[in-house]
Amino acid sequence: MTMKKLPHYLIEKNNLVVQVTISVLFAIAFLAIYIPLSDTTTAWFSLEEQDRFIYTAFFIIFSTIFLIFSRVMMYYTSKRLIRFTYPIFILWNILEIVLIGLFHAYISLRIMNINEYTHAVIIGKSILITFIALGFPFIVTNLSFAIIDAQRVLRIAKSVINSDGNNNSKKTSTRNLVVTDNPDIINFNDYTGALKFTVKLENIYYIKAEGNYVNVFYNNKGGISSFVLRNKIQTIEDTFAGTPLMRCHRTYIVNTNNIKLIRNEEDGYYIDFNQSGLEAVPVSNTYREKIVKRFTEI
Repeated sequence: MTMKKLPHYLIEKNNLVVQVTISVLFAIAFLAIYIPLSDTTTAWFSLEEQDRFIYTAFFIIFSTIFLIFSRVMMYYTSKRLIRFTYPIFILWNILEIVLIGLFHAYISLRIMNINEYTHAVIIGKSILITFIALGFPFIVTNLSFAIIDAQRVLRIAKSVINSDGNNNSKKTSTRNLVVTDNPDIINFNDYTGALKFTVKLENIYYIKAEGNYVNVFYNNKGGISSFVLRNKIQTIEDTFAGTPLMRCHRTYIVNTNNIKLIRNEEDGYYIDFNQSGLEAVPVSNTYREKIVKRFTEI
């Protein structure tokens, strides 16, 4: 059975930054409250005694750096190496927590020489406390990202419904648009096959996946407009295969005729268009060669 692909919002760059920031702040606040109540593994945590303060600060700084490094690796691994699924994502989070917990236990046993309890008790409690300090904000932030994404999809769905209602109130429905064989005219259908949107090819900049919807960004009287319809980006790619509308990323299709330049940045390739005000569109390694070849042939 094929594992369900992880939602993009869980490994989106901005969300990962937010999650690390909130998790670190929550962990520090949790430890500040828990330390006075603990008589075992966190007994060496202290903000008053100089030696223990140094070890406490070192542990927090090292753990933060490790978490940042881990999330950077997660982001680039998901983009370039493996297809992230829920089991992989969950396992990755658990390993982060376990490794930080083991590091805490190592300091407790080897550096602070805590010997009032057995090694098993200290290691177990170190990992347990780390699960509470980091696991809770991990879960809460991921649920928040899911809620925010669901609200975004709902807003898109409502805009589509409102668009359909407005179109149906007119004498000419989008279902009655004339479909021509003119290659300079692009007709967009929804998932049912109903014609929803017609636009000149030269006016299209890019198409962006939004869950089960796609957002078409196009030139409208010199400005930038967008049209949302329910369809999968894979279907759009298959429909316009062989045209200047080419896939450049798992989330994007671009009109190669409107590419101004392709630039190579530290975190990958990006496309800029011949229209100001548009976001730079990323190019993944999977599609880079085809996009660059097409651009150099124009």
